[in-house]
Amino acid sequence: MNSPKCPICKQYVERLLHDFAGKGEEAVVKKMEARHPSWSIFQGMCERCLYLNEFESADDHFLPDPGFINNGTPSGETAVRSTLFRKRVGNEFALLPTPLRLNADPRFRGKGITIAFIDSGFYPHPDLVKQRNRIKATVDVTNERRRRSYFNKPHTESWHGTMTSVAAAGDGWLSKGMYRGIASEADVVLIKVMDTKSGWINTENITRGIRWAIDHAEEFGIRIISLSVADDEPISSKDSPVDQAVEEAVSKGIVVVTAVGNNPSKPIIPPASSPSAITVGGLNDQNEIWKNFRTMFHSTYGTTVDGYSKPELIAPAIWVAGPILPGTDQFKEAPLLFKLLGFSPRMAETLLARNRKNIPSAPRELKRENIHKWLKKRIEEMKYIAPHYKHVDGTSFASPIVSSVVAQMLEANPDITPAVVKHILMETAEPLKNAPEVQQGRGVLNPRAAVERALRMRHASLQAGVHAIDGRLLFVYHNRVPRTVAVAGSFNNWNIQSLRLQESVDGWWSAWLPKPRPGKHQYKYVIDSAVWLEDPANKKKEPDGLGGWNSVLET
Repeated sequence: MNSPKCPICKQYVERLLHDFAGKGEEAVVKKMEARHPSWSIFQGMCERCLYLNEFESADDHFLPDPGFINNGTPSGETAVRSTLFRKRVGNEFALLPTPLRLNADPRFRGKGITIAFIDSGFYPHPDLVKQRNRIKATVDVTNERRRRSYFNKPHTESWHGTMTSVAAAGDGWLSKGMYRGIASEADVVLIKVMDTKSGWINTENITRGIRWAIDHAEEFGIRIISLSVADDEPISSKDSPVDQAVEEAVSKGIVVVTAVGNNPSKPIIPPASSPSAITVGGLNDQNEIWKNFRTMFHSTYGTTVDGYSKPELIAPAIWVAGPILPGTDQFKEAPLLFKLLGFSPRMAETLLARNRKNIPSAPRELKRENIHKWLKKRIEEMKYIAPHYKHVDGTSFASPIVSSVVAQMLEANPDITPAVVKHILMETAEPLKNAPEVQQGRGVLNPRAAVERALRMRHASLQAGVHAIDGRLLFVYHNRVPRTVAVAGSFNNWNIQSLRLQESVDGWWSAWLPKPRPGKHQYKYVIDSAVWLEDPANKKKEPDGLGGWNSVLET
């Protein structure tokens, strides 16, 4: 993906905004022109720069806006959050997307990485299958005879796992890309561990789920296990089958990320108590980009039976966009509520009468002048944030969000081990002010810093050139000038889009080419999609037939 750099913050971003409307956005443009004299509106700015400069101070931020409701705000408070964002998307109930709030690096979306989600149950949600079916396998370890067709229908146990997997790896198909997960190009394996008959998740089935992922890791390329389930009682990791399975997974090169729980008064239990797991607590960022609004979520914390302090870090556990399960009453109701809200009271009254069977909650004696008020109340009551999404919370979602960042890290540098991944996440986390370390671990997940650290490690001990590593080729190139760098050669039909290098720092660029076919290959670097250059670090070259040279390598 060709991600542009924002001329203001100098970061790689998902897109640049060039069109600005409304007094709020125009005011930000004026601020940027005054603060950055070399910047012009034609260069554009990223969404974060737009929203971060909406207000001058926290006090200004809390001024009420009569044009917008206080979504999720207790009665009597006047906080209006993410005003410009909601106006830009035309939805006063919208939450800021997770990649935007956490400032995730858009160059990496988990491509080539498989995450195994272990949860209550699953459904093949459009955000996982519509654009490209990224579900490599779906299994019920409580009943391995269960056919895959079972998962094509929604069940009560399907809700939780569908939400966690889509929150991490969904591509936002039903929201036109807005509510994508950070690992929106990752493949997934879905492992159901809730017994359908009893409705329970027990030690035996969680252990089975982890061991199934271990046994099939090579088959499906599983690099990460994301756990949003928990055992019953605190126990030493040495005696816990769940924790022992986690330790085995990590020893075999699989990163295991697990939710710590949602009750500060409860003890740490498996799999969160596993020493090698990355245990994740909860952050409440109040649906904000500004870091000074961050507070703790009411997540579990403390010391395990074996004396390990958990969690290691925290991530958003509230204000998370989760998918509404297709085929349910809510999936029918939510889009209609948003649709009716866009019509005049007269038209909304007519359409409500026609669709009342899909909105059974609507009062029979609802007066026309009260329809919009009721629609907003119902949307808030059900925590709907868009036609096919709702607001969800709990460390069950903090864990998959961390898993999605791990997928970015492994895409950036496939060679890092679970121990290195854990170390990077902890070292780059941002300590939360006014919260004790025992609650937050090392602090708030910092996706961009973690990915950049992993990316820098690609060539920390390598020089510019092409390096053969475990059957793959690592291209390393140094040039501070380019905006984009790609490799085009006989191994990819000279396609300048298929193998793009990623920049870490100081003009160092790199990219992996997995398992090229044996033989001699010619290639060139393509700078900014226009200038073709031979590799200055490779002395082997042949005439390109155009008066220049192609670099040559043999595999």
